[in-house]
Amino acid sequence: MKEIFLSFRPEYFKPLLYGIKKYEYRKRFCDEETRAYLYLSGKSRQVIGVMELGKSVRLDLTRKNYLNYPETLKRVDDYILNRDINAVPIQSLALFDKPIDLDDIRKEIPNFMPPQMYFVLDNHPKLKSLLERQSLNEKLFFHNHDGIYYDNLAMSVSELEKTDEFKNLHSLHESNNDFDNIKY
Repeated sequence: MKEIFLSFRPEYFKPLLYGIKKYEYRKRFCDEETRAYLYLSGKSRQVIGVMELGKSVRLDLTRKNYLNYPETLKRVDDYILNRDINAVPIQSLALFDKPIDLDDIRKEIPNFMPPQMYFVLDNHPKLKSLLERQSLNEKLFFHNHDGIYYDNLAMSVSELEKTDEFKNLHSLHESNNDFDNIKY
């Protein structure tokens, strides 16, 4: 399984954290199952855990599979137009007991710069070693991806945030102060 260091914008993180987002969308991505150490960029600047990702699905090459699902097809066409043609199945997410701040990484690896998209960890052995030493909590969710989640495929974060499922989970997690150690 390929291991990568994946940058993720914090404003797009909560649907993933709550297990609602079932696909990650990228212009380019690995063509195999992947273990991704998740780095929240922006003001967060911390590595928060590990996502397991399935083999990406090329939306432009599988478009015909969605013809019987007009809402899904419309969303897929929008993603194809925006060039985010890889839908990467999100299988699971596990958070570190304690996120790693960028400053802490730079103490061990001076001048470290996170990627804008991702990089393969085999090319960064010091970082790989640092990440593998972190203890993980149990997985927050597992999506089996036995088939396509048509109701979720090519849904934007803003669309996911409008669902009742997101609103209920967000309210629950906010009132319980869950995930306080993650900076958004």
